Amino acid sequence: MRFKQIVFWFIFFAVNLAASVADAQSRSSDTIRITGRIYLDDNANGLPDQKERGLKAALVSNGRDIVLTDKKGRYEIQAIKGQSIFPILPSGYSFAKKGIIVTNANFFYLDPESVSSDKMEIHFGLHKLPKEDSFTIGAIGDVQVDNEEELGYASRSVLQELAQRQDLAFNIFLGDLVNDNMPLLPKLKNALEKIATPSWTLVGNHDRNTANPSHMSDVFNRNFGADTYSFNYSGVHFVVLNNVFSTGKNGYEGRVSEDQIQFLKNDLAYVPKYMPVVLSQHIPMAHTRNRQEVIELLTPYHKVLLLSGHTHQITRHYFGHPNIHELGAGATCGNWWTGEKDFDGVPHAIMQCGAPRGYFTVHFHHGDYRIQYKGVGLDASRQIALSVDSLDLIANVYVGSDSTSVQVQFEGGEWLDMQQERRVDPTVLQIIERNRAKVYPLTGTRVNPLGKRKSPHIWKVRIPSTLSPLDRENCRIRVRASDDYGVDFIQEVFLTL
Repeated sequence: MRFKQIVFWFIFFAVNLAASVADAQSRSSDTIRITGRIYLDDNANGLPDQKERGLKAALVSNGRDIVLTDKKGRYEIQAIKGQSIFPILPSGYSFAKKGIIVTNANFFYLDPESVSSDKMEIHFGLHKLPKEDSFTIGAIGDVQVDNEEELGYASRSVLQELAQRQDLAFNIFLGDLVNDNMPLLPKLKNALEKIATPSWTLVGNHDRNTANPSHMSDVFNRNFGADTYSFNYSGVHFVVLNNVFSTGKNGYEGRVSEDQIQFLKNDLAYVPKYMPVVLSQHIPMAHTRNRQEVIELLTPYHKVLLLSGHTHQITRHYFGHPNIHELGAGATCGNWWTGEKDFDGVPHAIMQCGAPRGYFTVHFHHGDYRIQYKGVGLDASRQIALSVDSLDLIANVYVGSDSTSVQVQFEGGEWLDMQQERRVDPTVLQIIERNRAKVYPLTGTRVNPLGKRKSPHIWKVRIPSTLSPLDRENCRIRVRASDDYGVDFIQEVFLTL
């Protein structure tokens, strides 16, 4: 019996040792020594010419580790297949390569299917940008096109609008560019390249290639570079994380990996505490399982804005720290490109929270920021929707949250405080009723599958009984909203009470 046990344990340890050696050899075969230069590409030819100056003390990363360039701009870093190599752009610099509007497409993806060497040279040419004291970006929630028809919807609506804007320094697309349709990713990228404004992109749960469980982000990475990275712009530090953590082929949850936590630690070590930090991920940090690890790293910073998509409604979250605020930007596809169509043949797709399809702009100035919602195709001043419910005025303040103060003024009278109330948006209720009555959907449209879910940004107030019948007709109503997290506006509406 004792002899058999000895034989058993000998075989057991031998098998495990062989497996460990094989695993180590496999990891070793995937390791690549990367060398290169970060340089000022004065002639924008994409080549590190001999006379072009290297950028000293520039940061280069593989999505986990970070190294600094020497005085000639040279760097060396170890990486493994499946990672991406990228510089962390300093403030005042961008990539010099012409014709690439999707900025993170300048990153180099170490594709497991095509990279075979254990040594590579990767160079990045930069150029200087004009100095800016303030700037504005677009925070673009789920475009999530499912097919060519929906890609057409996006092109005729949000992408066309973004192409016409001249006020945005860049856009951040917050994931779910497509809806599980991998061949659409390069087509969506091509559409983004037609927008003159530079864009940064990140992975959503519907941008993953579930047919390749070992590298689900491979199609995204081939087209858009890294899915975890950072950069600086005019005194603001931006971080992008892929927090879609796979729990099986099709399953997922919000979580940040150990490598990403280490990257964030390494990255923030170079960021002064007074510098504003903007961290973007697809799934809201509020719904990310190990969010506390991230929040603890961000707590020392003076002002932190988190940007997310995923939920297809506008939400805002707080984490017990007055300097940290999360903005869920809603979806530019609305409720998945459904519902009745507008003049251009694009579905209205009102979101469950009662907000129209849209995106946010974030304006940065001297270490502070201001947020504004922009309904696609709507006037920029439209921040609310008003309706009447019996004796009450109902206001859907799209950007509102528990921290927002909302007041109303009727016909130039005194300002009255409005009370926040969790309730279903009145327009959503109207659409639900029309769906039930078979009024909607009209021919050629898909029903908007809205439910009676309460909106997080509804306010109400009792309509003053002192208003005369004449004042109630086409009543001039002003609503103002403000908070300490970038909301400050007054909107005027005329409404019969």
